[in-house]
Amino acid sequence: NPTPPATLSASPMEHVAYAVLGLGDTNYDQFCETGKLVDRKLNEWGGTRAMPVACADEATGLEATVEPWVEDVLGKLEIACSSAASSEETKDDSVDDATTLPEKLDEQLTVAEETTTTMPEVIVTQEIAKESTTPLYVLYGSATGNSEHIAKELAATYELYLKNPSFIGYFPSVICCELNEYKKKCLSQWETEPQPSSTKHGVIIVCSTTGNADAPENSDRFVRWLKRKSTDATQPFKHCAYAVLALGDTNYDVFCATGKTIDKRMKELGGTRCCPVALADEATGLEEVVDPWTGNIIQKLAAECNGSTRIQGTVTPPPTVAAPVAAPV
Repeated sequence: NPTPPATLSASPMEHVAYAVLGLGDTNYDQFCETGKLVDRKLNEWGGTRAMPVACADEATGLEATVEPWVEDVLGKLEIACSSAASSEETKDDSVDDATTLPEKLDEQLTVAEETTTTMPEVIVTQEIAKESTTPLYVLYGSATGNSEHIAKELAATYELYLKNPSFIGYFPSVICCELNEYKKKCLSQWETEPQPSSTKHGVIIVCSTTGNADAPENSDRFVRWLKRKSTDATQPFKHCAYAVLALGDTNYDVFCATGKTIDKRMKELGGTRCCPVALADEATGLEEVVDPWTGNIIQKLAAECNGSTRIQGTVTPPPTVAAPVAAPV
């Protein structure tokens, strides 16, 4: 329904955190329309979105989206629920309903710092880092320029926020480069354990597919390196958390093949998947996937990198970062 039933409040989902998995078929005009509608309305009615709506495509194989979503959803939902509960307990009367999630998380961090020493029953087995000791890595593989534009826009937006003295971001800087520059600009750092040891390096990859399910020219060496059997022994991503945005076109036989391969191999090579690979379809409009993904991916990655998602104990502290929302692509 376009509005909540008259018997409910204007925000009937204000005490609910949720995640939506939409199933559809890109052979039809409106892809995952019901799932997208449910996700949007739950958010409009006050719900806390634990993760962006995931859209599984029966035309290319539901399992590519369903399996990683099922793997991650309970952890993401748990974080969203604990963060929302903490926010309700500590919310100041002067803060209105328009307070953003990053602002709420900053408030929660302050409360956690003030109360940890007075609550002996809280057992924290790992340290949450307030700031990374290494940059945010944003790499791209692009044939027509779309992936390059998205990656550079995301990096530039975050750098703009870093110039604001009042902004508190987890990553102190950004390295943005072609995937084929991985060895020169990234690999040695990725293979080095960050401090504290509970943290991870943050890696974002945006990559398209070209030709007959081929990698773009500026990413082909990176993909070949991922596929080598000799790479398995080194587990180069064991100190990294990552997220992949794949660009493709369902008018072709193989959809987002390169992005899916990168996501799969990084997981097999020791990486910690921040969220399921996002599949943007040029046939239906890249922005349907790209805009929500870029809007919160840095925040989600920071929560994975700073150790907050690996905390064990009676209380799960919220993520410590206020991440920017990228400008529309």
